[in-house]
Amino acid sequence: MNGTTTSWNISSSSELDETSTEMFLEMHVIYKEHLPVIYEIPKIIKAVMYVFGFPGNILACIMWLQRPLLHSSGCYLASLAISDLLFLVLSMMFDLEYIWEIKTIGVPVICQAFPVIYMAVQYMSPLLTMAFTVERLISVRFPLGRRIYCTVKRAAMVNLFLALFVLVAGGIQAYIWDYDYEHHACNIRIGIDEFRKQWTWVTESTMFVLVPVLILVMNVLLIFTIRRSKRRSRHLYGSPPPKHRSATTKMLLVVSFYLIFTTLPVSILYAIGDFFPPNTANYDVDNDPLWQSHFKYMVVREAVYAIGMSHYVCNFYLYLATGHRFRMETKRYFQHFVKNG
Repeated sequence: MNGTTTSWNISSSSELDETSTEMFLEMHVIYKEHLPVIYEIPKIIKAVMYVFGFPGNILACIMWLQRPLLHSSGCYLASLAISDLLFLVLSMMFDLEYIWEIKTIGVPVICQAFPVIYMAVQYMSPLLTMAFTVERLISVRFPLGRRIYCTVKRAAMVNLFLALFVLVAGGIQAYIWDYDYEHHACNIRIGIDEFRKQWTWVTESTMFVLVPVLILVMNVLLIFTIRRSKRRSRHLYGSPPPKHRSATTKMLLVVSFYLIFTTLPVSILYAIGDFFPPNTANYDVDNDPLWQSHFKYMVVREAVYAIGMSHYVCNFYLYLATGHRFRMETKRYFQHFVKNG
């Protein structure tokens, strides 16, 4: 993702294999001169995302905490909205620092604390999606266990556990990053670059590859279970299962699939990044094929990352588009708000 540890600082990316501030500044100058589009793409696309993402996540959180939407799935979705909202706030701070060059995070203490929370909220998004996918699978495949495992109290406990887990997983970033008082910059701590690469590979392949794949497998299983349940219900009772349950499941499937299809392409791009390195041995940038290949990769990467980031923005609008009940409750909420406002 745009905020993962490999893109948290240009000098830390796998393409450079170099953590010195001097190399970071060199690459920054080269990109600004020869590839300004990688700074312009985020400026435009992210500005649009912030305009829609902030109100969308705030409204999603409000609605899922309102009755009758406050059920177990609603508890997960409210937490997802809070996590996505926090990500957008941190992403804006990141952009101000590295795109707009306004000092926000390159200061002592924040330098170490920022990546901890930044990574934690990114881990939270796929884990919450997996949590409500598991819950929905239990609800559909094992209906007798719905009252035991699909409760608001249990969902709140799972949310709390996941929040603690991602903070612990992201906590290592406080050790990886250190404030460089000489250059007044936030850099990787000296001597741990190999450890940082291994940790990044393990955590990001788990959170952004393994978890989405597991969600995909469960979604496929859920779809087959729903179809089989409909056939069985028609055979036994002459009618399909209750519409409100299937409608909620369809809405959650859309949200779940959207996260998968916006996360996996980003992970693939990170995986192939080493095949498009900059040619730091040759600074004749305009005439060097390796540099030109690297620049093309960077443009594609920024475009795909921008699209990949959209799952932090679009959930509220997906709920409106696919959830009839959510749509009606939102309409009722605004009518009540206008009437009593």
